Amino acid sequence: MNITIRDKASIDFASLPKDRLLAMQKAADDMIGVLQEAAQQDKHILIDVLGSTSPDPFTMWRHYPPGDVRDKKKGAVWFYHAHSEDKEARPWTEHGHFHLFVYTEHVADGVEPIALPPEPDFENGGLCHLVAISFDHSGTPIRVFTTNRWVAAEWQYPAEEVIRLLDYFDLDNEEYALTTRWLKAALQLFRPQIEWSLIERDKAIEVMRRQDPEGFSEDTSVEALSSFEFDLGSQIDGIENALAADE
Repeated sequence: MNITIRDKASIDFASLPKDRLLAMQKAADDMIGVLQEAAQQDKHILIDVLGSTSPDPFTMWRHYPPGDVRDKKKGAVWFYHAHSEDKEARPWTEHGHFHLFVYTEHVADGVEPIALPPEPDFENGGLCHLVAISFDHSGTPIRVFTTNRWVAAEWQYPAEEVIRLLDYFDLDNEEYALTTRWLKAALQLFRPQIEWSLIERDKAIEVMRRQDPEGFSEDTSVEALSSFEFDLGSQIDGIENALAADE
C-alpha cells in the first residue's frame, strides 16, 4: 500500500493560547529538570531502561523493561523496543523507540473505534496507542510518530479521542520514575505537534481504508502514518518568542 508519511508539523506558536504556552514552558523546565536530576544520580532515562535485562545484549522486538511499565489504577503503559528498519515504512534511522499507551477504560462512552485487534477482549478492554518517540544510537530523542493499528496491537480510536486521552498518561513506578516524568513532559511540551500528527494519522488511515476497507489496519507494509522532528531547542525558542510577543 502506498502511503506518504506526513512529517512537516508547522506550528504557529503565536496562535496558541497563553495558558497552553505556559504549560508547554513548564513541561520544558520539567524535562530539563529530569535530565539534570538523572545526571546527578548517574542515571539515564534510556540507558537505565535498557539495563533492565543486563547483562543480556539488546535484542530487537524485546520489550524494555520486561513486562512493560504499567499502572492500571492511573491508566497508562509504556515500553521501549526496536525492530528491523524499513526505509519505506519508517524513513529515519533510530536505535529504538518508546511506545506510550492509555488503557481503553478511559475512552469516553459512545466513541466508536477506527479498528480493533482481530480478537478483542471486550470484557477486559485493551490499550490505546498515543505516540511513539524515537531515539538515535547516542540516546538522543529524534522523532515522534504515530502508527498503524497492528504495530502496537492497540484498540485504535479517532484522533479527537486520542488527543483527549493524552491527559491520562500518568503512572507510578519508582524504578523508572525519571523516564516516566520525561515521557509525560514530552507529551505536554510537544502537544501541538502531537495533536497535528494524530489528525494527520487519521487522514492517512482514510486513504488506506479506501484502498483496503477490510485489511487496512493490519497491513504490515505500513508502519508509521505521521511524524515530526523532536527538536527541543526550536520548541523552547518558539514558546519563549510567542510569550515575549504577548507581553
